[in-house]
This record gives sequence, C-alpha cells and structure tokens, in this order.
Amino acid sequence: MYPYFGQQIEKDKITTEMKMIDIDAKLILDREKCTGCGICLTVCPKEAIRRGPVGATEKKLSDAPAVLVDEKKCSFCGVCVHLCPFGALELRINDEPILLVVEGGALPNLKFEEVKLAKDEGKTAKKFFEGEIIPHPEKCPGGCATCTLICPTEAIKIPKRKHPWDKPPKIEVDQDKCILCGLCVTACPGEGALEIKRTKVLSEGEYTEIWDRVVEKLTTPKTS
Repeated sequence: MYPYFGQQIEKDKITTEMKMIDIDAKLILDREKCTGCGICLTVCPKEAIRRGPVGATEKKLSDAPAVLVDEKKCSFCGVCVHLCPFGALELRINDEPILLVVEGGALPNLKFEEVKLAKDEGKTAKKFFEGEIIPHPEKCPGGCATCTLICPTEAIKIPKRKHPWDKPPKIEVDQDKCILCGLCVTACPGEGALEIKRTKVLSEGEYTEIWDRVVEKLTTPKTS
C-alpha cells in the first residue's frame, strides 16, 4: 500500500525509504563516513534526524548509529545531503543520485576546501565554514579527552608541559586545522565547555529564502 515508509539498519549503512506510485526515494547514510557531527540535525527542516551516543560511537564503545532518521518525518529534500561535510549521506530518487534543492536553485553550490582526515587515510572532508571553536576551560571537566579523541582533523590537542611547574591550558584548538563540523561540541560532556561560532557559509550561485534559513541555523552559536 502506498505511500510506504521503511528503514533498514545495517552494519555499514542505514537506508531510509519512501515509496509512492511513481517515486522511490532513498536516503542512505554511510555509517563508516558519518562522524555524528550534528550538521544534518541542525539543517533538517522537518527535525527528522536525531543523534545517538556520538562520543561512545566514535570511541567504538557502542554499536549504536551516531544519527538516526525518522522515516515518517523525512521529506527527502536532500538539504542534509548537501551540507554533510563528510559525504556520509546520499539521496537517490528512482535509483538516481539527485539533489533537486540544488538543481532547482533553492540552495547554492558550496565553495569548499578539501581537507584530509587525520585518522582515516585516504578520506577527506569539505571545509566551507568560517568561524572558530572557543574553549571555556573553567567549564571543562578535564580528564575525559573526548574532544581530542574524536576530532577528525586532530585540530584539538591536550598541550604537554614544557616544565613541571607549568600549568598549560586543558586543550588547545588549531583553528587552521578545524573544519567547524561541530563534532567536538556535540560530543563534549561538559556543559558549556566548548562553543562553536560559525560566521559564514561559503557558497556561490542562486538560492531562495530556504538557504537564508539554513545559514541562520548554522551560524547560530552553539555550546556543548
């Protein structure tokens, strides 16, 4: 009976599907590429995506997916696909990869820099944001090192003491390495310990007011 909504969760991917008489739409999440950064949650116009135990998943302490899609809420618009910096999402309409929101002029093309991932040899991510990650050391619980362990570009590190009497900061952020994906903020267990401020989403081409709303969401400061 149409419409049909379903989801198949496998070890390496999650396929969310909607079937109508003449349309078969599939949103495919590559679990190997997905970091759980949360950008898809932020930009989804239907609030159809929720996150899982991101820190535990990245540390390989849980088999739960980093994010899950609600097949009844998803409109298969492809906004999440366009904005995923890790290329972890794909939208297929009648088995053809297609992004109508871009081809139809609702969203512009992204202007991005290809960045190599530190922990996944051969894999890259897109950097299309300007902004910064701001640590708030007084709120950092210290000792967990979650942000340093999961950062895909190794932009966050725990500085070493040069002398026994030194008191170095709890963490250091290399803003040049950071792609502003927000994974560290999403996974940090310390309330308010990390803040992300994206000031610009680099793009070119025509767009509609839909893009204005997306940019507003992405440039709203967020804390852990």
